[in-house]
Amino acid sequence: MVWATLGPFLMLATLVASLIGIALLLNGMRRLGGLVLVLSTVGMIGAGFILTRIGLVALAAGGEINPRASFMLAAMQEPAPDIVETVQIVEGTALRSAIYLPPSISIPAPVIVYIHGGGFKIGTKTETAADLRWFADRGFLVISVEYRLFGPGNPTWDKAPEDVTCALAWAFESAPRFGGDPMRLALLGDSAGGNLAINQGFAAASGGVTSPCGQDIPAPMAIAVQYPAVDPMSIYEDGFPIPGFEPRMLIEGYIGGSPGQYPERVAAISSASFLTREAPPTLIILPEKDSLVVASGTLAFVREAEAAGVDIELVRVPFANHVFNQIAANSLGNQIGRTIRLRFLEQHVR
Repeated sequence: MVWATLGPFLMLATLVASLIGIALLLNGMRRLGGLVLVLSTVGMIGAGFILTRIGLVALAAGGEINPRASFMLAAMQEPAPDIVETVQIVEGTALRSAIYLPPSISIPAPVIVYIHGGGFKIGTKTETAADLRWFADRGFLVISVEYRLFGPGNPTWDKAPEDVTCALAWAFESAPRFGGDPMRLALLGDSAGGNLAINQGFAAASGGVTSPCGQDIPAPMAIAVQYPAVDPMSIYEDGFPIPGFEPRMLIEGYIGGSPGQYPERVAAISSASFLTREAPPTLIILPEKDSLVVASGTLAFVREAEAAGVDIELVRVPFANHVFNQIAANSLGNQIGRTIRLRFLEQHVR
């Protein structure tokens, strides 16, 4: 859980401990100084190995790392969006969009529609505001959207996808008002939002989805997701039970019961159900030690996607767990998630 965020600080701590060990040796405290020096050296070797592995994977995937910036951690929930607009009002609730404008709109900008995570239960359109602003500063019009979250007695397995399709159609129609080019549109999503991005994006590309809002659904040019909940059953059966965020509770809350009660609902939200050769190029960033959206389920989906002819790219981040990029802005994991997705978008949408 800590390496992608605090790894550089842990490495620095081993360096400081080594200096303390040397100082103790020079002051005649040989036994204590030797012990401190040995332990700090072991820690330095271990930390160096882990950070080097993470860095090499990121660089091989086209990412970038700024070591100095990794010590300048910041809040993920800031800054505020430039514009907030209502997409639709449903069941008495306004579903809104947070819009981040690029520095210049003299030329229509490519459009990113972002779908937040949170296990279909929690989450907000601005929970990754630092990332959304970062992408906007690099020339994208970024639109982060809301969807209905489940609550007691109110499953949203069929409602959240409808909300996303309406938001996607709304973004397509509204993008020119904000300086965006709707013909160059990409979908981004994390965790639960990654599930919705893949499912609705693949369905739109194959023509297999209609908007309940009466609008045409655009097919995205590319999809880039992180730790997407593509396989609900692997989450339900093998996910680690975090108190208050138990995998079984999340899946049962979303579909309204157990998978045994509603196998058709499980199939309706499983990303494998949406695989077609028409799917747009797709990037999946997978933390190898993900204990919630377990890696085995994601890897199985990638194999199925490849067999179906989908242009899919998988980047496996070692020594990283769920939301490895969202603990703090500018962290090692945050830089990796940002820059690899940017490289992919530059290839397919720019």
